[in-house]
Amino acid sequence: MPTMHRLVSFSQLSKFLLLLPILLCAPGYAQVTSGSIFGSVKDSSGAYVPNAKVTVQNASVGLLRTVTTSEAGYFVVTNLPPGKYTIVVEAARFKKLEKTDVILSATDRLNAGDLVLAVGAVVESVSVSADAGELQLQSNSGERSDLVTSKQINDLALNGRNIIDFVKLIPGVVSGFDGQVAGTGGIDAFNVNGTRANQHEFTIDGASNVDTGNNGGTHVTLNPDAIAELRVLTSNYQAEYGKAGGGQLAVVTKNGTNEFHGNARWFHRHEGLNANNWFANQSGTPIAKYRYNYLGYQIGGPVLIPGTGFNKNRDKLYFFWSQEYYRQLIPGGYEQFRVPTALERVGDFSQTVDGNGNPLVIYNPATGTPFSGNKIDRNQLPPQQQAIFDQVSKVLSLYDAPNVAGNNRYNYASQLSYDSPRREDLLRLDYQISMKHRIFGRWIKNATEFRSPMQTWNLTCMGQLQYPGGCIARNPSWNLSLNLVSAITPTLINEVAFGPSVTRSTWEGNNGNTSRGANGIDLRLLYPVTPDTNVPDFGFSGNDNIAYPWSYLGANPWFQANTTINFNDNVTKVINKHTLRAGIFVQRARKDQIAWGNFNGQVSFSNCATSSTPVTCADNLSGNAYASALLGQFTSLSQSSARPVGYFRYTNVEFYGQDTWKLTPRLTLDFGARFAWYQPQYDERNQLAIFDPASYDPSQAVRLYMPAVGGGAYDPANPGAILSGNLVGTVVPGSGNLLNGVQFASKGYFRGGWEDRGVMPEPRLGFAYALTGDGKTVLRGGAGMMHDRIQGNLIFNPVFTNPANVVTPTVSNGSLANIASLSAGSTPILGGIVGAARSGEVPTIYSFSLGIQRQLGRGTTIDVAYVGSLSRHLVTARNINQLPYGTAFTATAQDPSKYSGGVVPGVEPDLPSAYSKAGYNYSGNYALDAPFLVPYRGYSYIEYYRFDGTANYNSLQVSVQRRFSRGLTFGVAYTYSKTLTTANRDEDWQDAFNPRKYDYRVAEWDRPHVLVFNYVYDLPNVTKRFGGPKWLSSITDNYQLSGITTFESGAPIDPGLWWSPAMTINGTYNAWWIGWTRAYVYPTIEGGVDKSVGTSNFDPGAFRAPPVGVPPGPSRSSLRGGGMQNWDMSLFKNIPLGSNEQRFMQLRLEAFNVFNHPNFQNVNLNWTVNPPSGTSPPTLAINTRPAGDTALYGSYFGEYSNTYYGNGGSRVVQLALKIYF
Repeated sequence: MPTMHRLVSFSQLSKFLLLLPILLCAPGYAQVTSGSIFGSVKDSSGAYVPNAKVTVQNASVGLLRTVTTSEAGYFVVTNLPPGKYTIVVEAARFKKLEKTDVILSATDRLNAGDLVLAVGAVVESVSVSADAGELQLQSNSGERSDLVTSKQINDLALNGRNIIDFVKLIPGVVSGFDGQVAGTGGIDAFNVNGTRANQHEFTIDGASNVDTGNNGGTHVTLNPDAIAELRVLTSNYQAEYGKAGGGQLAVVTKNGTNEFHGNARWFHRHEGLNANNWFANQSGTPIAKYRYNYLGYQIGGPVLIPGTGFNKNRDKLYFFWSQEYYRQLIPGGYEQFRVPTALERVGDFSQTVDGNGNPLVIYNPATGTPFSGNKIDRNQLPPQQQAIFDQVSKVLSLYDAPNVAGNNRYNYASQLSYDSPRREDLLRLDYQISMKHRIFGRWIKNATEFRSPMQTWNLTCMGQLQYPGGCIARNPSWNLSLNLVSAITPTLINEVAFGPSVTRSTWEGNNGNTSRGANGIDLRLLYPVTPDTNVPDFGFSGNDNIAYPWSYLGANPWFQANTTINFNDNVTKVINKHTLRAGIFVQRARKDQIAWGNFNGQVSFSNCATSSTPVTCADNLSGNAYASALLGQFTSLSQSSARPVGYFRYTNVEFYGQDTWKLTPRLTLDFGARFAWYQPQYDERNQLAIFDPASYDPSQAVRLYMPAVGGGAYDPANPGAILSGNLVGTVVPGSGNLLNGVQFASKGYFRGGWEDRGVMPEPRLGFAYALTGDGKTVLRGGAGMMHDRIQGNLIFNPVFTNPANVVTPTVSNGSLANIASLSAGSTPILGGIVGAARSGEVPTIYSFSLGIQRQLGRGTTIDVAYVGSLSRHLVTARNINQLPYGTAFTATAQDPSKYSGGVVPGVEPDLPSAYSKAGYNYSGNYALDAPFLVPYRGYSYIEYYRFDGTANYNSLQVSVQRRFSRGLTFGVAYTYSKTLTTANRDEDWQDAFNPRKYDYRVAEWDRPHVLVFNYVYDLPNVTKRFGGPKWLSSITDNYQLSGITTFESGAPIDPGLWWSPAMTINGTYNAWWIGWTRAYVYPTIEGGVDKSVGTSNFDPGAFRAPPVGVPPGPSRSSLRGGGMQNWDMSLFKNIPLGSNEQRFMQLRLEAFNVFNHPNFQNVNLNWTVNPPSGTSPPTLAINTRPAGDTALYGSYFGEYSNTYYGNGGSRVVQLALKIYF
């Protein structure tokens, strides 16, 4: 077995066991997982019985707690571990009452109901069993929360054995979790009640398990067999919960009991049992290898020491051990790209067409005439350009050869697989020291590897290039939870917990296979590199309807280490009708990480340089990005000078107080406040550098070399001296402050980039009111305010772009042949830098709900509620160095060198009348490049964070739950909702000049309708019921059917338009200078667009090009992609092993998307803007499928180009064998 999988050596385990008793006595962490049991004691007349003795007992773990009812007959027992309890009530002149099968779950405030005593002697007893429906009523709290029970966890199949997949069973959750891979991550793959995906807290036995880099990863994962239950708190929860403003996931692991129990298991998958991807079938791509073999076992019970009397009653010390091995060969996503053909790789473009099948003419940039036969003759190039040709050809040879015919948009399709071996270990010890003190310790350790080719899109090796052996990642991690509960008095309980959690990651090419040296590439860029530096990343664009490949190796090799140390102390005091609770939570987080960056260099090529119109790029039927690359004619080039390492730290301090007040027998109030101090994260070595607009001095702005008439460049301060044209757009040495506006933590600026907001109050209020005297109908509601600890990447970026440590200049529209002279004789403008508003407001969530719960009988309850939330001070990002709309239409923006005689005329010659009718004298075709015109000269883009984002969420949520009763468990969760927001994510770039109403739109995760069913059904035992021989019973009886069915609306779609500077219909420049995500204009949508026309899912005739001068309008309002319909189903056969019904073998047949329903996504909205010409206004060129065309589906406008992956993807079949004992 590989060395990395030896997680637990005997010496490690021995040390842990020896130290555990000492560690358990230490203080500790967590949003704890204990619960409380409430109730009232009455006599048969309905009068409350004071001073009755109430004993709560969990015999399986030796726990017993006794309290006395108040004068009003009320009792509460707090800080109980989850489990099955018996409640015993004793009072003078009454028979003893025992209520059994009381199931307490994590964080529960369980109402045991009215315990009615019968008159008689105490020695007499009455026994009743708890009703599952009664126990589900949340009559002591107004919070919104739901439980995934152990029955569901054991019997519902998971497409990857990751517990996070179960959050889709909860109302208010929109899940995009792909669920296919057993591994860390995924808590940013779902949204809860309209909050962002990275605003969740995830705890295991109370210990935080969140990667503080992006707030989306987890340190460890845990197999479902080792989990007792999952509690998800979604809205207006109590003051004891903090750190995150969205959902709170609380996992409770299984523990040992006074009997030995366990299981052994094997799960298996093979591509021979699965269905192929719909598009792969269409293109003839064979099904990808898909191999799973999961081997695991677990055992728990009392700790017995032979030859001693220790724990002879099995009521003191218990253990639980689980171990699982994963052998996974996992298919990546289905990819479709237009890779260079064998002819194109050597300069022959005689057969090259655009995505619509139109032939392309390749022009020689040196002469402005077409190449003979559309072939670049390498031998006719200058020697320096021949060397560039050879080097680029080597890079192009790293792409796989075309393997798809009959499609001009793409000629290559693949679905590769990657290997991901894992090992997972868990040890838990529970010790009942005495009736007053109980402790437990739980340790999880994971070891994970990823061995993946590029096309499987792993973390730092992405794109379509192929390297032998691909890339490899290693991710060891562990999580520890220690917890001590002390019953100081029956009404005063203290719970203290401690939970460190650690993860480390490394990513690298396999044996240096991604390096320049290994691939024979020596391509000079801005900064010198060594042969072990990665191959530079190439990007391609241009021409119509072509899906170009790309790559990203700039973060490879990469490492990070994340540690969180968590402490929590909670004290509970019961005084009459009040349950008072107060506590403190402290978290210290460390994150050491190397920058991503692009030390290897990133070069973008388009068709412009080899087109007939290289200046304006107006002719999209000429030129080709691959041809431009072979000639070394780039659109942009950037490279980082170094890769800094950051040492990031933060401390959270939170404290709270709350009261659960049983105001009347039917009304419970739950109110309190939390106080949070989220100190801004900072770099321990003060490496932060951040752009502050208020510190920028225009008089200190640098000068850029301007383009001269007839070629060359000049310094604006000395226009008579004409210099080399290579200097155009670079900084004139000594002309200004290169760091103008940059503030440094090392010089006294805020260490965390913005102000510390200090202690922030978070009031919480909830109520529960029994509308009926039988307590079966409860009106519940509440409201709460929460703050959210933002992700670490926002502060990592200002360290990784600190110009004192690293610069990432960008050069536009140049030649690789001139890079050597450019590097030696000029200073390019600085690449992207990060800025932030000083105010530093903390994201704030206001959540509220009002609903009714009703017990329906037979263990079933229904819950109908309005649930809403308001998110304020969300992080937003924008490029504050973008050009205002209309800039390119002004006279001052024109480039004199592009006009006759170097003089800018009053009106552009041959100006299309569409511009003059709109009141403009220039089209923007002859404007200066954007770096000359930006507000902060000397910088490319400036990513600026503000804390002004908002989101609003309103929903109707319906839940029907039946706990296991008469062989059936089921749940129904339906949500009808709408989410509006100004930004989807922290770095969802907004347009700096957009009116706010254009940014306020339907959120990308908005799904109006989400309906999820889950069920576990013990099929009738036919032979046992109708009679028959025993051998027949072994065939026909003991079957289970279970499954999860999901119906979900489609995702909103942005109908965006990209354009080149030649199509400057709104007077600004391309995406880089506006911002990434929303840097496009939107077509004007007229009439009913959301209907199918031919093969298009949308009506092409409903779209119009925006008029000249009109800025981008609102988006994501009219179009939605395909919804999802998914059926996961399982059939189990249970085979008894002896007379003990707890010993049996289980055979499992599980299928995900059992009906193989294709759930389409990613609509082809490939269209272009035809610029104004003469009297013609801008028009849309929409590539619709011609009648009778047989090209592969997905090639034309409005056709889907892919299907869901993982959940909702092609059918996957899983076989399993489990043995329980």
